[in-house]
Amino acid sequence: MKKNLLFLHSSSELYGSDRSLLNIVKNINGNNYGITIILPEEGPLVNELKKIKSVDVQIKDIATLRRKDLSVMGLIKYTCKFVGSLIFLIKVILKKKIHVVYTNTSVVFPGGIAAKLMGRKSIWHIREIINNNIERKTVSSIVKVFADIIIANSKATALAISTSSKKIRVVYNAIESTNNRIINKAENQGDIVIGMAGRINRWKGQKLFVDMAEKVLIKNETARFVIAGDVYKGESHIKDDLKEYIKNKGLESKVTLLGQVEDMNDFYNNIDIFVLPSIQPEPFGLVVLEAMEREIPVVATNHGGPTEIIENKIDGFLVNHIDASEMSERVLELVSNKELRKSIGQKGKEKRSSIFNIDNYVKNITCIIDNI
Repeated sequence: MKKNLLFLHSSSELYGSDRSLLNIVKNINGNNYGITIILPEEGPLVNELKKIKSVDVQIKDIATLRRKDLSVMGLIKYTCKFVGSLIFLIKVILKKKIHVVYTNTSVVFPGGIAAKLMGRKSIWHIREIINNNIERKTVSSIVKVFADIIIANSKATALAISTSSKKIRVVYNAIESTNNRIINKAENQGDIVIGMAGRINRWKGQKLFVDMAEKVLIKNETARFVIAGDVYKGESHIKDDLKEYIKNKGLESKVTLLGQVEDMNDFYNNIDIFVLPSIQPEPFGLVVLEAMEREIPVVATNHGGPTEIIENKIDGFLVNHIDASEMSERVLELVSNKELRKSIGQKGKEKRSSIFNIDNYVKNITCIIDNI
């Protein structure tokens, strides 16, 4: 019997969690599952999902708890939206004869609760590590009550949810193999481009990246730096603050903000070193795999998911997240040594192919869905 799945997600863009959801839906066996996906708005993720045969994409802004809602008026508005979302989801579950509600983020609560009310199974795929202790415990308590199975994208994420829950399964993210090879590799130090990609916010480490650029440029003034990604809607002040930070350091000509990049292949084809400078633990770090796939050496901060991907000094570098000193040293080492860039890049590619591949990812996810 075909199992009907309802996926809930909080974004319609194409950042890490969005692309991980797309990878599930693209590669799952459509003959075995009926798939309905609810997204909050039109966007690039919607466009990609609509290319997949027999996938029903619906646009509905399901109540998502954000930090800005943690005020008296914010909670009143959230509660009203939550009730409306719950009613909407119950109707979808009945109309589509849904068997499993699959919530693809920690802070969309109506899905798991609607599933519980309607006697359906609930999978909660957690892709975030919430830094605030009270917020983390609150979210963890709700998820553990209303989920039948909790999928964590790394051991670090799993530990942030619970140290003991028998509901938790760790499934590492993965990416598809690509034939897009780097054709713009720098032939000398003067051509080196160092890049990072991710949502612009307080913890992704864009300012630490800029600090690293400043230190690198003292010893190699020809290096260039690019930052791909943009802010959440309504948070343009964070991007303005980053621009001011770059300006105050006099680095406008050396550090370029690319905004949201639609063609990530083009981004990777034009960088030689990739940096993940997160100042809080990264839940996983899909961009690390994307760089590895393209044989780009990776320098990542030494906490969270990247420590489960990278073997330090073998297939990448793990560095201190407190300041940019060690990060700049590793970047300069790579800048000055083409053979090291090549060696680290090749070993990263081998690991990505053998461990973090789509076949393993989809096999693990479908096994959970089938056995729930």
